[in-house]
Amino acid sequence: MADYKSLVWDGLLELSAYVPGKPVKELQRELGIEKVVKLASNENPYGASPKAVAALKEYEKEITRYPIGDSFYLRQEIAAFHNISIDNIVCGAGSDEIIQLLYMAFLSSDTHVIAPSPSFSEYELLARGLKSSCKWVETNSDFSVNFDNILNAVNDKTRFIMLANPNNPTGTLFGSKEFIDFMDRLSSNVLVVLDEAYIEFAEGEYPDVFALMKKYNNLMTMRTFSKAYGLASIRCGYLVADKECISLINRIRPPFNVNSAAQIMCAEAIKDQDFIKKVVSLNSAGRQHLYKELESLGLEYVKTETNFMLIKVGDGKKVFDDLLKEGVIARFLGGSRLKEYIRLSIGTDEENKIFIAALKKVLNK
Repeated sequence: MADYKSLVWDGLLELSAYVPGKPVKELQRELGIEKVVKLASNENPYGASPKAVAALKEYEKEITRYPIGDSFYLRQEIAAFHNISIDNIVCGAGSDEIIQLLYMAFLSSDTHVIAPSPSFSEYELLARGLKSSCKWVETNSDFSVNFDNILNAVNDKTRFIMLANPNNPTGTLFGSKEFIDFMDRLSSNVLVVLDEAYIEFAEGEYPDVFALMKKYNNLMTMRTFSKAYGLASIRCGYLVADKECISLINRIRPPFNVNSAAQIMCAEAIKDQDFIKKVVSLNSAGRQHLYKELESLGLEYVKTETNFMLIKVGDGKKVFDDLLKEGVIARFLGGSRLKEYIRLSIGTDEENKIFIAALKKVLNK
């Protein structure tokens, strides 16, 4: 009988699997609640572009065939949208695979990743899965990135700096001036990845990564179709980087890593920017509504540039559990700095009202 725990590499047993937001059906089954609102996974509650959904008919014709290996036509649309070369783009099954491909190509056991804390836990999990590590550098008291502290943490073993902008789970955004100053002081052999999964929602000023890449060839950006585009279930994202970087990644990229449905739908979705403007406008209105409601309850929150927000509720775990009993799925992230918070996705008007009513109840407001 195989003893699997004795066969894995040192360190795997120390890891915990990534825990996504609780699914609606799971809560319905556990507590017998019929009406459930999920505001845990930063999903787009307004659906996807009708043009992208209609494109599924084209997928039906391709269902028995392998996908286009390099996502050529999708990359063509991405290149046209950003006015860049198709050779600067690689597509993946969501940002998770993009990070994994980057790490597989450039990270080794004697190099490491740096990221501000708190941020996306996958930066560390994927690094440790490749027997490397992630150095977390604490953000400022308001959760803004401290670029000086990041620079002080860099050494000759630093391979990547992962910067989510806007950041998950804080919703904070950094601007061009401080970022350019940071890039000017950083070695060109350290690869800087701007994870811009939520950039469509940002209303503040932020770095123009496509312009800056012409100056810094160690700079790259990840984008996704899971958030503003409302296509989370089909798993598709892309990386824009120096052509040589993309060429090296393609040497290890699985040949059919992005399925045909994703390629076809995303190619239509990126052309429908009127839909994205509508989603962003609705999200902005929902954000402002929640600000007012939370202020009326005397609750602190972190102003957000995304479709989610951090709300300070005291005992975050208890409030999270109590909200579940009211049929509202939020997110408790824990840790020393977030134990008093829950993270909430901004929903539709109805969902936001249901959340506020449930929050008032569990807080006895």
